Amino acid sequence: MLKTLLVREVTLKFKILILFLLIPFSFIYANQMNELETRGIFSLGYEDNFDPGSTALRGFFSNENEPSTLKKSSETIKRKKLGRAVLYMGTWWLIDSIRYWATYAAWIEDWQFQLSWADQKGRFFSFNANRFDSNPFLTNWGHGIGGAAYFSIARYHNLNLFESVLFEIGSSMVWEYFTEWREVISLNDNFFSGLGGLPIGEPFYQLSKYFLSKKGTLNHIAGYFLNPIVGLGDLFGGKKWRSNFEEEYFSSPGFRFSLSNENFSYKDKSKDNGNRFNLSIGSEFIKIPEFSKPGNEDVKFKLTTTFYSDIEFGISIDNGSIEEYNFNTKVIYLGLFNQKIKKYESGKLEGYSFYIGASSAYSFYKKKAVEYYDTGEYHFDFTANEHPDQPTNFTDKLAIINLIGPSARLILYSSPFKLDIAADAYFDFGLVNSFALNKYSEENDIFSPRMKTTLTHYGYYYAFGYTLNMNSKLEISNIFISGGFRYQKYGSIQGLDRFQDEIRDDSKVYDSRSILKGALGYNIPGSKFSVSILFKRIVREGTLKDIMVDEVETKIFSSLKITF
Repeated sequence: MLKTLLVREVTLKFKILILFLLIPFSFIYANQMNELETRGIFSLGYEDNFDPGSTALRGFFSNENEPSTLKKSSETIKRKKLGRAVLYMGTWWLIDSIRYWATYAAWIEDWQFQLSWADQKGRFFSFNANRFDSNPFLTNWGHGIGGAAYFSIARYHNLNLFESVLFEIGSSMVWEYFTEWREVISLNDNFFSGLGGLPIGEPFYQLSKYFLSKKGTLNHIAGYFLNPIVGLGDLFGGKKWRSNFEEEYFSSPGFRFSLSNENFSYKDKSKDNGNRFNLSIGSEFIKIPEFSKPGNEDVKFKLTTTFYSDIEFGISIDNGSIEEYNFNTKVIYLGLFNQKIKKYESGKLEGYSFYIGASSAYSFYKKKAVEYYDTGEYHFDFTANEHPDQPTNFTDKLAIINLIGPSARLILYSSPFKLDIAADAYFDFGLVNSFALNKYSEENDIFSPRMKTTLTHYGYYYAFGYTLNMNSKLEISNIFISGGFRYQKYGSIQGLDRFQDEIRDDSKVYDSRSILKGALGYNIPGSKFSVSILFKRIVREGTLKDIMVDEVETKIFSSLKITF
C-alpha cells in the first residue's frame, strides 16, 4: 500500500520550528562576524535580464533617506563563539533526533543495521555503509536547506566562511553516524547538508545582514524572513547586538521588478505550444567597495575573501498554476581583484574592472509533476515491492551542487560603450532526472531485472558532472544587447545504491541540458522603465542503454522592467 508522507512538514518545517524554540536561549548574547566591505544590489527580474550593474530604489525600505555612498563606522574585533555554536547545534540535534525517532515507522525500509558491535564497527570504520539513499527527490534536495541552517549557525557565531563549512560538514556527519545509526551513511545527504550550505547559506546570510543593518521596520522584517537564524538573533539580541552591523561597509541597494510573457514551442510537433507569465527575484552582493566605481583610477591586484554572493528565484505561471521553478545561488569565496577606471570632465569613462576567484553554486530546476508519484510528497514502501506503473511519466527536474570551480568577470568601459562579461566552470554533484527513462519504460521492464532504486521509483539518479556558464551584456547609450549560454552534463554514479545487492541492471545513465539565450532592450530615457525582447533555446538530452531521447524547446519573452 502506497504511503503518503508529508515530507516537507516532518523535515524542513519541523526544523524551522526548532529554530524558533531555540534561538532565544542560544543567540541572545551572540555577536555578528566581522566582514569585509560590502556593496549590495537587490534585484527583481527575469533570469535572462543579465544586469550585474543595476542600482536603484535607494532607501526604499528605510525610514530615512540614505545617500548612495559607502559608509563605515569604527571597526571592532568580534570573538568567535564556537562553544555557543556547538551548544545550539547540539540542542537542535537532540530535539530533531527525537522527532526522527518519533516518526521512525515511515522509514523502516531504511533500517539495515543493528545496535551491535559488528554492525556499527562496519559503519564507523569502513566505507561499506556509505551509500546513496532511496528517499524521494523532495526529501533529498531539501537537505541543502538544512545545510544552510548549519552553516548560518556558525556564521552567526563569528566563524569565518571556511570554519563554517567545517562546522556544517561536522554537523551533517553527526546526524548520519549517530542519529541514523540504523541506516546507511547517506553520501547524498552529506553532499547536500555538508557542502550545500556554503552556496545557499552565505548569500542569504549576507542579504539578511544587509537589511538588518538598516533602520526601518520593513528592513528588519525582510532580514528576519531571509534568514531566521540571523533575524531572530537580532530580535533577541537587541540594539547592542544590532550595532555590530553598523560597522560594515555598505552602499544602498538597487531594486528592479521585471515581468515577462513567455511564448514557448517544441521541435516535436506532437507537443502543444503555449504561453506563460514569468517572474523572478534575485540579489547580488559584491564586497569590493571600489568595484565598477568611477574615480578609482588604479586599484592594483589584491587578494580578497567572500566578496561575491548571488540569489535568484524564478517561476513560470499558466492558468494560475506554477509550471516551472528555478532557484540558483552562487558565492565566490577567494579571489583576486584589479581595476583601472578613469573619468573625464565630460563624464566619459575609460578602463576596466576585473575579478577572478574560487566559487561554489547551487541550482534547482523542476517542472510541474503530472503523476502522483512524482510530486515529492510520496514515499514508496520498498518492503512491499511498491513502485509506479509502467510506462512512467516523470517530468524534468534537477538539483545540483556546483561544488567548486573558477568564476571570472570583466567590465570594459569606453563611453558610450560598456561591455560586461561573466563566466563560470564547475565540478558538480546532483540529483538528475533521467530524461530517457519514460521512453525506456515503454519498451522495457525497469523493475525486473531491478535497476537503480531512485531511478525506477522517483525518476532521478545520483550523478557527477560539470557546468559551464557565460553571460555578457553590451550597453550603447540607452540600448543594450545581452546573451549567454549554460551547459550541464551528467553521468550516473555506479555501485553505491542502498540496495546494491538487489540491483541486477546497474546500467550507466547520461543526461545533459543546454540553454542558449539572448536579449535586445531599450532603457526609456527619463523614466524608470525598460523594455526588451528575450530569446531562449533549451536542448535536453538523455541516454539510458540503447534509448536516446532529446527535446528542443524555444521560448520568446516580451519583458517590461521597472527600476526604482
